Amino acid sequence: MRTFSIRIATVATTFAFLASTAFAADDCALKQIASMSASLIDGALAVDATLNDLPVKMWLATASDVSSIDEAFVKRAGMPLIDMNGKVYSTGRRLMNQKTRISSMRLGNALSSDAPFVIYPEGHDGVDGKPVGTLATDYLSNYDVDIDLAAGKVNLFDRNHCKGQVAYWAKEYLASPIFLSNTGLARRPEMTIVADGQSLRGMISTDDAKNVLRQAVAESRFGLVAGSAEMPKSGTWHDSDGRTTDRYSHTFQSLAFGDITLHNTTVSVESINIAANSESTGSHFISINTQQPDIYIGMDLLKKLHLYIAYSENMIYYTIASPKQAAGQ
Repeated sequence: MRTFSIRIATVATTFAFLASTAFAADDCALKQIASMSASLIDGALAVDATLNDLPVKMWLATASDVSSIDEAFVKRAGMPLIDMNGKVYSTGRRLMNQKTRISSMRLGNALSSDAPFVIYPEGHDGVDGKPVGTLATDYLSNYDVDIDLAAGKVNLFDRNHCKGQVAYWAKEYLASPIFLSNTGLARRPEMTIVADGQSLRGMISTDDAKNVLRQAVAESRFGLVAGSAEMPKSGTWHDSDGRTTDRYSHTFQSLAFGDITLHNTTVSVESINIAANSESTGSHFISINTQQPDIYIGMDLLKKLHLYIAYSENMIYYTIASPKQAAGQ
């Protein structure tokens, strides 16, 4: 689906990150933890960060389970290589069994110390401006996440606030329930998506540039045939192990995201299977996540919204973004 990020299928490490600033929930006011400059790189959402005093960009990945740092950056920054007790696999069979600790991680004005990250083999060292790691839901779900691409910002808020009082930017807004999937530490936001009358399990995925339908769902739920006029080949894609697979496309007459209905929406169709390695995990894994969404709602749609993910409420709040051109476009 992406060549630049990972979607973790199985998780054995048990770590989470907390910002250095904490607040008591004694009133209804939102309490901001961090505010980061944000933009789209290769169509996916990236934020500015400072790791060990080095300014970098990182992917902000609501559909990924485990935060990671690219091995190339770890080597450039001289960070330690630490063997993990457990193992992590990517969408393919790439093994990640080392982690590192970041002495200082600054997101906006928020500072974290000694934060552990899984090491992703290869990747970027940051010199070329490409993101050097991923902030995934093991980090993000500790907060509420406010994505305002029109202003070029991603904000993190304390989860403790009065229910329903988060849409600070608008008097009128939309709200939809989400469910947080996973059997492990991460909590990936999903919601019901209705495509041509069919209810689908949809993942809110800032990892992805496009809306992506799993090929198995296209074939079993919609009766689509790969290579047909209704699902023509549109190219190829590479999984995190570099394997090449055909990509297809399909156009839905209607696709409903909460209270927003899109018409004649074309989605990418890809043979994603994050449960592919679940049979071979044996006793190596503390927790196994084989839950899969039917469709990933990517930045193709999300960039048009001001979106607030209230992990504390199992809700999202959103409005159509202001006409101002979104950052990175």
